[in-house]
Parts: sequence; structure tokens; C-alpha cells
Amino acid sequence: MPERPALSAQGIIRQIREAQRLFEIEMPNGYHALAVLHHNTPSPPTDPVGHQVEVTFSPYDMTRCKIIRWI
Repeated sequence: MPERPALSAQGIIRQIREAQRLFEIEMPNGYHALAVLHHNTPSPPTDPVGHQVEVTFSPYDMTRCKIIRWI
């Protein structure tokens, strides 16, 4: 059985849950998810709240995602 591909989207960081580790992301449709930094992602800006990011979601769990790029 082939694996389902990861879903990518863009969102805005609305809140920091744990410094430099866990962020709350809001999607354009109003959906909120928790995001962590992907291992290749550069460090976040000094105040990342309000910054736009590109994230990937697992097709099985849409409540958590990984930040892959700062926009």
C-alpha cells in the first residue's frame, strides 16, 4: 500500500506555546494547529508572532504540523 503524501499549507504564527519549540499556527480558513520546527528549518526570528510560515501536515493527523520554511 503506497504512503499518502504530506499536505503542505501556509499559515500565520499566532502564539508561542514553548519558546523556540512549539507554536500555534492559524490557517487562512481559521483552523488552528500546533507546529514544531522541522530539523532543517532555520531558527525563528526574535519575535515570530505574526510571521507567515509554510508547514507540512501528516495526512493522518491535522492537529499537528512541522514548520518547514519562514516566509
